[in-house]
Amino acid sequence: MMFSSVIDAMTNRRDAIRAMAGGSTVAAGMAMMGSLPAQAAKAKRVPVDFKDPAQNLKAFIKITGDLDPTKTSVGWFGGTIYGNRGVEALKPLVGVQGVGMMRIKPMGDNVYHVFNREFATYTDLKTGEIMETWKNPYTEETVEVVPIKNMIVNAKVSPIIEQDFDGHKVTFPFAPPWITQTDKAFSLLEIHAAFPNPMKPDAWPRESAGPINRTSEMFQRMCNLEDLERDDVSAANYVGTWTRVGPWLPWMLMGQADGHILYRSFMNRTGKVENLPPKLLAYMEKKYPDFLKAPGDETWGKPNDSSFTVYMSQNKPKPPKA
Repeated sequence: MMFSSVIDAMTNRRDAIRAMAGGSTVAAGMAMMGSLPAQAAKAKRVPVDFKDPAQNLKAFIKITGDLDPTKTSVGWFGGTIYGNRGVEALKPLVGVQGVGMMRIKPMGDNVYHVFNREFATYTDLKTGEIMETWKNPYTEETVEVVPIKNMIVNAKVSPIIEQDFDGHKVTFPFAPPWITQTDKAFSLLEIHAAFPNPMKPDAWPRESAGPINRTSEMFQRMCNLEDLERDDVSAANYVGTWTRVGPWLPWMLMGQADGHILYRSFMNRTGKVENLPPKLLAYMEKKYPDFLKAPGDETWGKPNDSSFTVYMSQNKPKPPKA
C-alpha cells in the first residue's frame, strides 16, 4: 500500500473522540420537580472554508486521524482483489482485510507528523478464512501468501506534502477536494504514481512486475459536517471506500505477465481495537501483535515500508519455475 501510500496513504480508518460533559443542575423555578440532568452545551459550529489550506488540512486530519496526539486512530478496511489481463473481464482473486494504526502529532504552523502502521491479510473468497497458501488461477501454481506488514508508513503533512515512496522523496501541494451535501462532508484523496521498482526484475524474475511500479489509490470518506465545524471534536467518525490499482503482488509469482490487480474495499474508523472483526483481531494478537499499535516518535525519519521492500527483506528470489 502506498500510504498506503501518501496518507493512508492517511489513507486509511480511526477512533472518533468527542469531548462530552454532563452533570446535574437544579432547574430554576422547578425545584418542586427535583434535579434535572443537563448536558454541557456543544461548542459553536464554525463553517469550514475548504479553500483555505489551513482549514482544509485541519478538516482532513480530523477525518483521517485525530488532532489529539495521545489518541491512536484504529482504521479497518476490507474487500476484494481482482485480476485483469488484457481484454479479459476482471477476475475475483482473493479477499483482503486489514487495519491501519495512526497517531498524528501537530507540530505547529500547519504542520503535522503522521505515524502510521499497516497490516492486512488475504482471505478465501468462499469461506472468508485467512489464507496461508493460494492457488494462482492464472498459473495453476500454489504459492505462499504474504500478508501486508508495513511497520512504518509515516509522513509530514502540511499544505505541502512530503512523502517517501520506496526511497524516492516527493513533495507536492496538498489541498484535497471536499463536497458538502446537507449535513454530510465527503473527502476525496487520489494518489497516482509511477516510480522505479525496488524489486529489480533481473534479480527477482518471478516476483517483480517490471522496472516501474505504477499505482493509483483513491480514498473516499464521509463524515458528519458538524464534526468538522466544532472545536471540541478532535476526530470525525467516517465511513468510506479505498480503491487501488497496481502491479501483481510479489508472492503471486506472476513476474512481468501482462495485467494488474484492483483492490476494491470499504473502510471505517472502528473506535477501538476490540471492535475489529474477531477473526482478524485474534490472528493479529497471536501472530502480529506489534501491528495493533501506532509507531512511536522514535520511528520519525526512518525509511517507510511497502509490500515490495518488506518482501525483499524477508524473502529470497524464487528459483525458475520447472
